[in-house]
Amino acid sequence: MKPAGAVLLHGYGVRGYIWGPMQSALDDRLGPIATPDLEGATVTDLLNRAKARARRHSLECDAPVVVVGHSLGAVLAAVAARDLGPEIVSAVVMLAPPFGEREHLPGRLLQFLLRRRLIPPILLRPRFFSSLTPRTVKRAVFRAAVPESPGLQSLILEPHWFHSSFFPPPLQQPSLVIASPADRIVPVTQSVEFARAIGAETHVFDEAAGVAHDDLFASLEIASTVAGLMVDFIASA
Repeated sequence: MKPAGAVLLHGYGVRGYIWGPMQSALDDRLGPIATPDLEGATVTDLLNRAKARARRHSLECDAPVVVVGHSLGAVLAAVAARDLGPEIVSAVVMLAPPFGEREHLPGRLLQFLLRRRLIPPILLRPRFFSSLTPRTVKRAVFRAAVPESPGLQSLILEPHWFHSSFFPPPLQQPSLVIASPADRIVPVTQSVEFARAIGAETHVFDEAAGVAHDDLFASLEIASTVAGLMVDFIASA
């Protein structure tokens, strides 16, 4: 498949700026790239905005486009592909998508601190990044992070991920899930289970590689690897 363009969908608490390293790694291999900022009071708002942006990019490219997402953005990508169909979305790539039940929820005190952004970033960054991402990049990502609406804050604290009942049936489009056992935000088991539910191929990094959740987009080395995996997958689809 020769891609006509791609839409990259960010996850919770960040915006389209996160895709800089991935855009550099992709160059023009997926065609024109859109990196929208998605905001909304509810997950329905995010889904509608993601679908609208994919539809618009497809019109601009005059062909179906690839949709890529990270974390919550990966879920948006999958639902957009399901709802829009192959006429608009030609393939889907999902980086560390959550799915199913959450085994460990934060206690009430930790939820309070998280909602009010009272935990120092220096304590949170090690959960999101490894040494594969430079310290300056880690700090920049956290400095640019944004508070989400109360409706979205409650979403990520629910014991059951909202989209888990949406699948099966599998997606009609070729789909790829990329995940890592070293991810401390979304367990690799959730991502692999989601791949099974939607009929996606999987690429799981070796645990020894130590790829953390946000390394997937923030580390130049890992972003380059992920870009190569995406391009090869789409070319063979």
